Amino acid sequence: MIDKNIDLDTIVSGMATRNRKRLMGYGIFSVILGFIGIYLSTAMTVTTILFMGIFLTVIGVIFLVETFSAPDWKGKLLNLALAVLYVGAGIVTVLNPVSTAIWFTLFLAIFLMMIGILRIIMAFQIKDRTAAWSWVAFGGLLNIILGVLVYMQWPASGLWVIGLFISIELIIHGINAIVLSRIVKKAQKGTSI
Repeated sequence: MIDKNIDLDTIVSGMATRNRKRLMGYGIFSVILGFIGIYLSTAMTVTTILFMGIFLTVIGVIFLVETFSAPDWKGKLLNLALAVLYVGAGIVTVLNPVSTAIWFTLFLAIFLMMIGILRIIMAFQIKDRTAAWSWVAFGGLLNIILGVLVYMQWPASGLWVIGLFISIELIIHGINAIVLSRIVKKAQKGTSI
C-alpha cells in the first residue's frame, strides 16, 4: 500500500534510483536500436507490419476460442464476425506486409493531417483561456506538414515511414531514459554531500 503523504515524484524517483544503471543501459540500448532502425527503415517497417499481422491473428484466434467457449451468449454471432475479421486481417497482413505498410502509411498521412486540423481548431477555441494556445496550434501545423510530406511521397513512403517513425520514437525514449538516469545520479550526489 502506498502512503498517501508520498507524492508521485518521490515514488518515481525511488524507482529510478534503485534501477538507475539499468535505466541508463536501457536508454543507451534504445538509442542504438533507434539509429539502426533509421538506417534499416524499410526492414523496420516490414518487421513492424509482420508483428502487427501476427498480433492480429493471435487476437482473432483468442476471440474465436472465446466465442465457442461461451455456450449461451447472445453476442456470439457478432463476436464470431469480429474474430474472423481479426484473423483475416492478420493473415492478409502477414502474407502482404509491403502492401499493408503502403496502405497503412496512406492512412497515417491522412490521420496526421486531420489531427493537425483538429489541433488548430482546438487552439483557437482555447485562445482566450491560455497563452499556450499558440503551442497547440504550432503542433497542429507540424502534424499537417508531416502528413502532407508523407502523402507527397506516397506510395514510396510506405516502405520507410513506419520504420522511421518507430526508430525516432526509440531514440527519443532512450534519450529520456538516459536524461532521467543522469538526473537521479546528480540528485544522489547532491544528497550524499
